[in-house]
Amino acid sequence: MATRPARRSDAASDYRTRVGRERRACTRAAILEAAFRVFAQKGPDAPVIDDFIRAADVARGTFYNHFRTTDELFVATSQWLEDNFIRAIDADLAAIEDPVARLASGVRMWLIRSREEPALCGFIVRNRHRGRLVERILGEDLRGGARAGRLGVARRDAARDLVVGAVREAMGRMMDGPVPRGYVDELARAILRGLGIREREIARLCALPLPGIARRARVRKC
Repeated sequence: MATRPARRSDAASDYRTRVGRERRACTRAAILEAAFRVFAQKGPDAPVIDDFIRAADVARGTFYNHFRTTDELFVATSQWLEDNFIRAIDADLAAIEDPVARLASGVRMWLIRSREEPALCGFIVRNRHRGRLVERILGEDLRGGARAGRLGVARRDAARDLVVGAVREAMGRMMDGPVPRGYVDELARAILRGLGIREREIARLCALPLPGIARRARVRKC
């Protein structure tokens, strides 16, 4: 007899915990969305905490439950945007099983979309630390390519830094102004060469249609 109320109590407690967690996640997302607008309007250094509180329409205590400083908020906003960015690209690449093809197409799509979305590009460039989802997806593709014996870089951390460093530098260049026609494709080729992929394979990978971008008729072939 005593166990039934306890079970109902446990279920109610689990429900309240889940609802509380969902509400907290929604509030955090609302603050990050508002922060993106504020940072995009005022830049990374000018805003103060009150700007974000007003933009997100939250209480001061609620804001501080999630973030303590504008620097912490900027990093979180950048990583949140970056993870959303890679999530959209990863969804377009879902049908591609070959990890090297995913990597090659992902690099090209990332560069093209960065060129098309300069505000988001600026956030990512200013933040040195990559989002967790970006690191996971890139790491999986690099591991898959290495296991298949198709990458010529012995250390995966070196391969990661090669990809991330080249892409981040390219994004910085795009922030400074338009890049020449063919720049994105040539940089993608250079990254693939750096990873030790053969020229014939690079040509094949760069000829693959890019899902999503191809549908918007914005793709430029290598």
